[in-house]
Amino acid sequence: MSHGHLSRRDLHKGTMTAIAALLAAPVVFRSQIATASGTRTIAHTLGTTQISGAPSRVVALEYSFVQALDALGVVPVGVADDKQPQRVDQLLGRHIDYKSVGTRLEPNLELVSALAPDLIIADEIRHSAIYPQLQAIAPTIVLNSWEGSYQTIKDSVVVIADALGERSQGEKVVANHQATIAALVAKIPTGEKRRFLLAVATPDSMSLHTSSSFTGSVFKAIGLTPAIDSSDAVESGAGLERLIAVDPDILLVATDSGRTVLDQWKTNGAFGNISAVRSGMVFEVDRNQFARFRGLKTAEMIVREVLVKVYGAG
Repeated sequence: MSHGHLSRRDLHKGTMTAIAALLAAPVVFRSQIATASGTRTIAHTLGTTQISGAPSRVVALEYSFVQALDALGVVPVGVADDKQPQRVDQLLGRHIDYKSVGTRLEPNLELVSALAPDLIIADEIRHSAIYPQLQAIAPTIVLNSWEGSYQTIKDSVVVIADALGERSQGEKVVANHQATIAALVAKIPTGEKRRFLLAVATPDSMSLHTSSSFTGSVFKAIGLTPAIDSSDAVESGAGLERLIAVDPDILLVATDSGRTVLDQWKTNGAFGNISAVRSGMVFEVDRNQFARFRGLKTAEMIVREVLVKVYGAG
């Protein structure tokens, strides 16, 4: 596309203005107050749920819901934490007291019921099959966390706030977050055109995160270009040939502790043909922070990490 006589500085200024306007745009909230008595009809991905009063005993079945509750000043009584409480400490940057209800993939319904919750927040992908059982325990809202984009996660914060009877607080939390992101976006250098890729490395393959993934959609929101533009959030089981074909300019590799295929591929001469490798733009990042977690604070962390690693900016 031709930009005529516009200077690079003018173009960058216009781009940043457009991004700031996009970030400041009002979020579309999918819930409404049904009656003046405090009963609300909360619309979610599997229908609607009636909630009365202000729930205080909340069970969260995904990490992003825990982070949303934290932003709203609520400590859940139960969390599907994969039986790894240290992840919740890392997610929030502090310790909270709660009961584990098992794994995110298969939460223990007996443990959930024993907590006598007055609100359950479940994930569309992982928990749709058990929605009737969850709804029989307590009012349940189902949101898309596991495959949720950045915008979806922002919308979910306000839906959760509305379910708690604190919609205005949710709107305030999102507005404050968008101001923080806009300030970080201003630090991205003029004219950035390189293609960014997040890949999750396991011992035998990589999963490549596209423009529709949470991290990929964060890249797009701040004006960066994801290396893979796709409506599917993740390409699973990618080998070295696929990574070479994508040829990202910036490669962030999310890993757990222990050896992964990245260690193997580094010894393969073909690995050196990738643009990111040639320019020294391959960075290992924490898998929890970049792939397992989602949330407003996680998005801010991702942007800050990119600023530090790629641009050397704080």
